[in-house]
Amino acid sequence: MGSSALYSLIEKTKLLFPSLTTRVNALRSTYQTLPRVHRKLLPILSLAVIVLLIIPISDDATNSEDTSNERKSIELTITATQNVANKAGLGQSQTSDSPPPVQIKVLDPENIDGEWRAHVIRKGDSVYRIFRQYDIPSAVLHDLIALRTPARYITQVKPGQIMSFYISTAGKLIQLRISDVDSEAVLFSLREDGSYIYQ
Repeated sequence: MGSSALYSLIEKTKLLFPSLTTRVNALRSTYQTLPRVHRKLLPILSLAVIVLLIIPISDDATNSEDTSNERKSIELTITATQNVANKAGLGQSQTSDSPPPVQIKVLDPENIDGEWRAHVIRKGDSVYRIFRQYDIPSAVLHDLIALRTPARYITQVKPGQIMSFYISTAGKLIQLRISDVDSEAVLFSLREDGSYIYQ
């Protein structure tokens, strides 16, 4: 009677979990295709793995971990460094042992062969097109836009403003002036290191 109850329980389980029975059947058929030696060793190896997972680690292994977790002191030497802002000459306070900021010379248009070219900004003009019209690389425009200025002089130009470019005979933009009728001109100049500065 007990076996019929077990058989009934197995049949009910098969009805409730059809995907489980298909997986079990697939696993059983795979097991049957294994060589006879493997079928005998597989249960033994499975049992060995389960036992190894359950058995706690011996005291010798924990003692070796305790010794490796000892606190060790490491001596640090800290040297004074100068940050990038000091190197660029941007208003950082100087300490007595730090060298003065490096001043990069600004190129003077009077000492360089070239010519001034002026462009009156009209409605609908884009700065990118203006720079392209005067064969100034877009990388130069990006450098000028990236400069820290009180206002966005390059990207927010208005109709009526005049952009004056001093371009060397080699084709480099030496100076850029943006002037307005009612305000003072804004000046961007090339430095010896190839970077631009707002003046």
